[in-house]
Amino acid sequence: MKIPFNDFASPYQELKAELDAAYARFMASGWYVLGKEVEAFEEEYAAYCQAAHCVGVGHGLDALHLALLALEVGPGDEVIVPSNTYIATWLAVTQAGASIKRLSEKWEN
Repeated sequence: MKIPFNDFASPYQELKAELDAAYARFMASGWYVLGKEVEAFEEEYAAYCQAAHCVGVGHGLDALHLALLALEVGPGDEVIVPSNTYIATWLAVTQAGASIKRLSEKWEN
């Protein structure tokens, strides 16, 4: 028996009509940043999380950077990051102005 690593076809088929309609609305709007679709996502996700606000971002680097800013991480702060990680993890730290300490360094010292 072969088990697929990622089965994107089954969930797509299950939600095809809804996903295709959302994609068509998004493309027809011409708004690839901001716009009504992102605004609706932010409102619905904030309600789902029982939060006052939600900010949709383009990628994980932006999300990590905003999280660090919300925690007031900046110059003079040091953030421990995993040694084996994606570049966005430490780029967000440097973008916030903080310094980085790799997790392996913590255990070596």
